[in-house]
Amino acid sequence: MKRISAAGTLAGVVLSFGLSASPALAVPAPAGPDGPSVAPAPHVPGTPAGGAAPSAAAAAPPVSAGPSSAGLAEALRRDLGISLAEFNAAGEVGRRAAEAAPILQAQPGFVGISLDAGTIRVDGAGPELRAAVDNLNGAGPAIFVLVPPAAGIPSTPAPATGSPALQDPSPEGPALLAGNLDQLYQAYIRDVGARGLQAIAYTGGHFVIRTGSVNTAESVTPANQPGTAAAQPSAPGKMTPAQFVARYANVTLEKGAAVKTEGDLLGGQGYYADNLAICSAGFSGFNPAGLPVVLTAGHCAEDGLARHAAVEPPSWAPASGPGATTPQPLPPLSPLGAFGFSQFGGPGNSAATDGSVPGTDIAVIQDITPSVDPTPATSTWDNPTTPDPVKIVGTAAPFQGQDVCRSGRTSGWKCGTVDAVGIWMMPGAKSVPPNYDNDLRPVRAFDSSTVRSAGGDSGGPWISGNFAVGTHTGAESVNGVQTRAIAATLEDALTVIPGYQLELFLNKPALTSPGPGGTYQPGQAIGGQVPAAPASAVAAGSTVRITLHGKDPFEVPVDAAGNWTFTAPQGTDNLRFTAETVNGYSRSGAAGFEIEAAAPPAPPVSPAPPVSP
Repeated sequence: MKRISAAGTLAGVVLSFGLSASPALAVPAPAGPDGPSVAPAPHVPGTPAGGAAPSAAAAAPPVSAGPSSAGLAEALRRDLGISLAEFNAAGEVGRRAAEAAPILQAQPGFVGISLDAGTIRVDGAGPELRAAVDNLNGAGPAIFVLVPPAAGIPSTPAPATGSPALQDPSPEGPALLAGNLDQLYQAYIRDVGARGLQAIAYTGGHFVIRTGSVNTAESVTPANQPGTAAAQPSAPGKMTPAQFVARYANVTLEKGAAVKTEGDLLGGQGYYADNLAICSAGFSGFNPAGLPVVLTAGHCAEDGLARHAAVEPPSWAPASGPGATTPQPLPPLSPLGAFGFSQFGGPGNSAATDGSVPGTDIAVIQDITPSVDPTPATSTWDNPTTPDPVKIVGTAAPFQGQDVCRSGRTSGWKCGTVDAVGIWMMPGAKSVPPNYDNDLRPVRAFDSSTVRSAGGDSGGPWISGNFAVGTHTGAESVNGVQTRAIAATLEDALTVIPGYQLELFLNKPALTSPGPGGTYQPGQAIGGQVPAAPASAVAAGSTVRITLHGKDPFEVPVDAAGNWTFTAPQGTDNLRFTAETVNGYSRSGAAGFEIEAAAPPAPPVSPAPPVSP
């Protein structure tokens, strides 16, 4: 990675996106007589409205040493107790689960999916679901395991009903079985309301509703846990969270803590939004026209108000180590690009209301400066000047039990396990004290109590193996101590920006047949392989583009093992061609080959005419 000079000129910065260290750009604010002028800091949920923004020293956590020189492998041993090979294998299991999810979700009786010790747990029951699981396992090992509902829980959801009268649950027990996150979310917003709601998630074979300070939610309910839950006041015509949960046999209620997004102010870096807020870059990609973009968190765009992003030199980022400092006054920064589309919450940055749909947390940084080269990789913060990035070869959906790692410009590289997948309510830009729950944005997300994060990490990548899973959106904390990190689900985020695609890591094709020194004949199969290393797999759907000397290019498929082949054309000259791995707008760069033509076979020798006696 090229470094940014003190004057802010860029000599070819290579950004490892997913790397909070490889950030975006912002246009420097005009300098006043005493230094650069800075607009009022945007409100950060969790701080008093109208009060002073946290200082750099207060906003940034204590600086700690970056990851050891072992980089990714060391972080995996430290945070998860697994090897790099085991992490890559877990990413492959997650990919298989993501591919199977649409098939399983279409079957009657399906409830949810989670990962457990290398297997894919499918919660639900019914002959159609059993047949789908058997078909997915095929003749191979039974990686998909069907787990029926617990005893006493009906196997078929009861029909949806309107809001019942506000009364204690029936002594006969709950009558409903939740089977869909979206339906449960819509029912809760309709019957209880958005105030105080933090998340509706799926974990451990059941659904969890987490509520915050306004609702003073009970952690146990008569229908789901031992003990007695205190009743909460409800709005006219509404029920309390406890009354709502008591209707369901597979839904529990938990008390949550304060949740906030993790954009930061001056004092931590990654990229600067309009020289003010600091976030982390997520993944590099392409717009529908094939132009480069960077994907990050939507809330970093301040509901569409942010205009420009500027690169933060990696040496300024706290994740780079204890010597990281940001010069003051802030020197001119090297531009990265301009903010394009962004969404935080529902469509149009909308908050949760009755009838609303859950949304996401995604922003596009476009018009990338030509001297900046976003790359399909995530920084492990092993070394800020010579990073050891993890290559990205595709996307995967998150599942409970999945091993994941995330990268951010403040806390660096951290790993853990997914706890739950669901809909999180994140405080929006209009949130006001004391509870900051008047502008709750519904975001499809997942969480982890074992992954650490900090302010300024927002927008950074979450990965499983070599697969992109999400972008960092925020965290939950109790008395200043983080209890869980939260990430927006990337596959859901991509649905609101149709035509956009991730940039994928691709190796150049290698020629294997004929081997070194070999020759060819017309009609012979010419073949090779696209290597996967250092990634765990070749990006699915890749092709090799062949361009024969003087001919139009054509493409041949690449199989799961990376193999490709084409038929040699007719001719007697040496075969000269280039081969390039292609996947959408992603390219490997071309490799050139020349194969010598085989010598033509010697003409048959005619037998000598017989000699007359």
